[in-house]
Amino acid sequence: MNTPDPLPQQTSSITEKAESSKASLTDEGVIDFASVLDDFMGEEVLDKEGTVIGTLACYWGSVSGLLVFLGIKVNGHESVRVVPGRRSQVDDRHACIRLGYDAVDIESAPCLECATELDATLERSVYKHFQIREPEPHGGLRYFAGQP
Repeated sequence: MNTPDPLPQQTSSITEKAESSKASLTDEGVIDFASVLDDFMGEEVLDKEGTVIGTLACYWGSVSGLLVFLGIKVNGHESVRVVPGRRSQVDDRHACIRLGYDAVDIESAPCLECATELDATLERSVYKHFQIREPEPHGGLRYFAGQP
């Protein structure tokens, strides 16, 4: 895929989308937020340099929708890599997700099967891997997967 650099109005951060689609912490709010990422299931994921690294396989999120981890099926790898949703953007125009991380970090990120709950221990491992100062780990983040 030849994806040109997007114009600022073409992308929005995942957190921005979550905040704009939720008024409360209800299950209805989670469903609204899930629909944002559900639209990108199976779509290409790009590293911070704009190179296609794989596809969105699934994601895990808190009830508020403000804490999200993405499950990336990296090209040439069997396992799903867990990547923080921070510093990531959905690109509606090009139907892809742009991650704010280097390809080598994404390819070596912790693995987790999509249908498995993301616990506090793995959450800490992901933060450590990406050198992100972790907030209080949540544990038990809900798994979401749409139809690609």
